[in-house]
Amino acid sequence: MSSVRRRNSLAGADDPPIEEGTAAGSSTSLQFSTASPLLGSATANRTSLGPTSRNRGASHAREPSMTDAFRKSGWWKMRRRDLQVQGPKFAMLFGGTVVVAWLVRSMLGSDLSARRGTEICDALGSPGRLLVDLESPLKTEWRPIDEERCPPLPKYLSSLWTLTHGPDRKQPKFPVDAYSAEHRVYASDPYPSHWVTLSNHTSSASLDPNDPISFLRKKRLQPPTVLVIGDSVDRNGFVHFCQLFKRELSISHYHDIKSHPPGALPADLTKGHGPKFDGWDQRGLPHICEIPFHSDTNEDGTDGGVAMRVVNGFHYGMDALDEFNTPDHTDWHKPGRVEDRLKKLIVPFIEQLEGLDKIDVVQLHSGMWDLALFGMQDDKTKWSLTVPLTPDQLAWWQERMRQTIRHVRWLFPKDRVVYRKLHRTDDTVAGTQYITNCERVNQLRHLQEEVARSEGLPIFDFGHLLEGYQHFQEKVHPVLIPGGVMYAQNLIHQLGLALSDPRKRRNQKWTSA
Repeated sequence: MSSVRRRNSLAGADDPPIEEGTAAGSSTSLQFSTASPLLGSATANRTSLGPTSRNRGASHAREPSMTDAFRKSGWWKMRRRDLQVQGPKFAMLFGGTVVVAWLVRSMLGSDLSARRGTEICDALGSPGRLLVDLESPLKTEWRPIDEERCPPLPKYLSSLWTLTHGPDRKQPKFPVDAYSAEHRVYASDPYPSHWVTLSNHTSSASLDPNDPISFLRKKRLQPPTVLVIGDSVDRNGFVHFCQLFKRELSISHYHDIKSHPPGALPADLTKGHGPKFDGWDQRGLPHICEIPFHSDTNEDGTDGGVAMRVVNGFHYGMDALDEFNTPDHTDWHKPGRVEDRLKKLIVPFIEQLEGLDKIDVVQLHSGMWDLALFGMQDDKTKWSLTVPLTPDQLAWWQERMRQTIRHVRWLFPKDRVVYRKLHRTDDTVAGTQYITNCERVNQLRHLQEEVARSEGLPIFDFGHLLEGYQHFQEKVHPVLIPGGVMYAQNLIHQLGLALSDPRKRRNQKWTSA
């Protein structure tokens, strides 16, 4: 008779298999059934696991149950008495824990909800209209169309002006006739009154709705700091920020922050810089702007400290092979790779200030130099500059950008990292065809958004705000109004979001002054 070897499903993993005959009622199978309850056949299971009523009764007579033993002993009575005494105490302890947890959640809930609401409602990224005030630049603003869903940003600029200059100094005003007739046409009429009255709130990073910059009034041991890593558009936006508040901008050497370029700075740094300093083009050196508290903020009239600080670090895009190191690129200075510039220039400079952990926001951008790189490569290969970027070019840029974002996050793991998107330049300017190709600009803008979002970065879409205002640019650089104003608003807003984040430990460190 043939037999089948199989492992019993009830046996242990290391038990040997049981030899069973093909006949369920064979003598071998019955012999196993009387010796062990681990049987393979239904007949054996019934034999071993289904004892007769006579055997059941005998078993109860021989062995008293565990319950009877507990009842006869005094242990159960003592245990029940202890539970009656200790039970209410445990209940009170548990209830107290629940109440404390609820109170903590209630205290933090409003802050976290406000932050989530601000992140979800991106006023500068929402559909809207740019209201340009050529006479009073600090009043230029972006107004979302659906203000009930997404209110506009608060009056950051006006509030910061008062914080640094005091309530008695008037805000800057420019004569309207200083602008060309063409530019005056762009000055915006206000929204219809029934649109404006829809909004009773603002998308403020401040936790105090009556004070847009409450996050800047705390005098911290080190001033809140924004690090801008980008190209000349970022450098110009940074300079505009400092000019709007009538504060001094300084240019420092990488190796010694106390060593400044010789001679007076040009009146308008957005149009020109001084001579080279120790072989450096001043445009590539670090720029620093500090916005101090007004002296009235201290009762004795002494210096009130710094409300916020912005630092600019310059780089040449995603170029990994120093392809701009040619005689015709006089503004290029090694190191070229963005990772090398961070390691050898920007990081040592920040460490000289107060350390990497004193940065609150890092705004990152790469775009213009990348378009110029693609154009230069295509020009060498006689490829058309008016066609879209190839899939290989887009794939290469995406990979390099992801590497850079992750490197920045590694350097600044606790900081808010924001990505600035590219803006479209004026394509009527001669000599800028490398970076004014609308198809390529559009491709890179879409790819920037995809990469930033997939890497979890919030986005500042500069081009979204300035679209249609290409006449307010000098070649690729937006001018003070409206570009510089909107750039400044974003810097303050991003800093407010970072400082209002309860998860950031640095927000708990400030002086008592």
